[in-house]
Amino acid sequence: MNRNLSTQSNSIKEVTLFFAITLGLAYFVFWGPLALFQVPTISFVSDIKGPTWAILFYMLNGFVPSIVAIILTRVYEGKTGLKKFMKRVIQFKIGWRWYLAAIAVVILSTLGQLLIIHLLGQTFNYMGFVIQLPSFIPLIIIGPLSEELGWRGYALDRLQTKWNALTSSIILGTLWAFWHLPLFYMVGTSQHELHFSFVGFLVGLVALSILFTWLHNNTQRSIWTAIFFHWLFTYSGQVVGSYVNRSPIYNWLEYLPYILVALIIAWVYGWELKHK
Repeated sequence: MNRNLSTQSNSIKEVTLFFAITLGLAYFVFWGPLALFQVPTISFVSDIKGPTWAILFYMLNGFVPSIVAIILTRVYEGKTGLKKFMKRVIQFKIGWRWYLAAIAVVILSTLGQLLIIHLLGQTFNYMGFVIQLPSFIPLIIIGPLSEELGWRGYALDRLQTKWNALTSSIILGTLWAFWHLPLFYMVGTSQHELHFSFVGFLVGLVALSILFTWLHNNTQRSIWTAIFFHWLFTYSGQVVGSYVNRSPIYNWLEYLPYILVALIIAWVYGWELKHK
């Protein structure tokens, strides 16, 4: 029992340090100063382009979660632990049904977003999913690889040593959202230029975090599962976001389909989000 308490205590200290470093660098080194002093970065939705150093800071912080996870794993678990950690990144054998599950969640949620768009009286260019296919492969770097070694690979299991899967997901999703908060005040980012709702974004990322944990806990803690799922919903979100005429109401409803799916998954699989 004492050993378990000691392991739990160490895990919480390790994950607390991870969050402190990751959010600290975002707020006080990379993104925070850009937001505070309104230094333009680079925009994918307008012609805004700031100085090279600002663009570099903007891009570098996106890789911080995975880089910090790799460094801390090496510090706490040594070379052997880091080797095991990196093997989970290429742990492709997760079972065909879990590949289908990840794909189904994104397809259903995307259809839900398209339904919202039509209910709001807009049309949508479905060929966008074909037109933007050349960007699909590069997208694995921005978000999936740059973040998921940290959020799901490092932080999630450590949180679950103390809290159940659902609670851990809510904690992680909340901190994941607040890591993004400076983007809402940075000139040039989609969050700033398109007037995203941070509250809607926060609730959406908590829902996504629940879905990530469900996939993670049912695929032997494979980091590849998180990368794959992140990859899919990033591409879908990019395409939908490229063709929707954003309005305040859409910005609030954008994540509703993912929220509904997450609620269903939590109801079916219970607190531990795992198949019995």
